[in-house]
Amino acid sequence: MKKKLLLGALAGMLVALTACAGSQAEHGDGVIIMTPYASQEQGVRGAWPDGMPQESFLQQESVPLPLDEFYPLALAQTDLVELPEPVGSYRGTAFTWDLYAFETRLADVGPETVRVDLAVAGSDATTYYVVLVTRPDDYIANAPLYEAAFTHAVYALAPLE
Repeated sequence: MKKKLLLGALAGMLVALTACAGSQAEHGDGVIIMTPYASQEQGVRGAWPDGMPQESFLQQESVPLPLDEFYPLALAQTDLVELPEPVGSYRGTAFTWDLYAFETRLADVGPETVRVDLAVAGSDATTYYVVLVTRPDDYIANAPLYEAAFTHAVYALAPLE
């Protein structure tokens, strides 16, 4: 059951490639508006970027799995055997997140390599994650935009109280 829930949550990432509430994530000569949201189903609140490039996908989720069960299921969606070392950590409103950045191929998407930014935090029974999936060239061309939107989304994600 847990595996099915996680795979369903991660499925959106595979389709994607074809307290910052109300804040702006600035990039170059443009702005992305971060709109607050709450999901009763996921049990989380956060900020969602409006106007992300179509070549990208951002997902914010909670899954009813401890971290040690989450990682193998998430990796099964990639061509990686294990996650690379974290590139750092980040303190958001509710969690200290482990941050990862890597390139991979995703299951059922084809041979195209994608850039993945992943933030993961968890409790004994729940894993919270934010994932940004982009094409590597698009990420390079729009790095400030992606970095701002991802950072704001990670900062804002928290359990509903």
